[in-house]
Amino acid sequence: MRKRWALILCAPGIVFLVLCCAWPVLRVVLQTLYSDTGAVSFAGYADLFGKSFFRNSLLRTLRLAAITTLVCAAVGIPVSFYISRMAEKRKSLAISLATFPLLTSAIVRSICWIVLLGKKGVINNVLLAVGLIDKPLSILYTETSMLIGYIQLFMPLMLLSLVGVMESIDDELLQAAQTLGCPRILAFMKVVVPLSVSGLITGGMLVFTGTMTAYATPSLLGGTKTKVLSTLLDQYANINSDWMSASMVAAVMIFFTIVVNVLFSQIAGRLNRRQDA
Repeated sequence: MRKRWALILCAPGIVFLVLCCAWPVLRVVLQTLYSDTGAVSFAGYADLFGKSFFRNSLLRTLRLAAITTLVCAAVGIPVSFYISRMAEKRKSLAISLATFPLLTSAIVRSICWIVLLGKKGVINNVLLAVGLIDKPLSILYTETSMLIGYIQLFMPLMLLSLVGVMESIDDELLQAAQTLGCPRILAFMKVVVPLSVSGLITGGMLVFTGTMTAYATPSLLGGTKTKVLSTLLDQYANINSDWMSASMVAAVMIFFTIVVNVLFSQIAGRLNRRQDA
């Protein structure tokens, strides 16, 4: 009876997910596997991967996603630990400030970075006034500007994933490590970091997947020459009206997103089994 009622209660959600989420994605992927004659063919993917600008866009997307994830992890671990050890009122304020960027649109944040990073922007003007540079730096519409936008966009997700895990780590473990002669920083690396891997994996999945599929940030900060998969998909669909190529780019994005999430899940599963053993 419990299983029957559970199935009945879950049925509307399952139907919604299948019809509104799974089926449209599956339909997009399936239509890329058929040629004009109706036969199953991978010729379209072979032609797509044969184009250098697509390969460059794919590699750039993966590279920026990986760097963003690593930077967010490197910064998020110590910051999350510091926040988790605050008093409750200060902790709530710190979490609110850390997640404040999520309350504003990605478009608004990207426009703010355009104002800051442009050749006549605030950063270049300050560096010129101080005398550190002789001419404005070309930061905007590069991979660097995209990386800055990505980090600001997805850092809150990493912090939220880590703070909850850090709160469950007992301070006595650090004190015991230091009592046994382990320096404070080394104790942090050997005790806190391994125990926070579960939150790190969850945050890594969110950051990597979000960076892979983000559109507004790379579109505004990357310009027309620094393409990633999301902006390339938009070019195929809305500018070239090449819906088949756009569907194949979408299928490639879905494939790599699923692969990365499966890899993260496998790592999390192995770590959990190792901890249980």
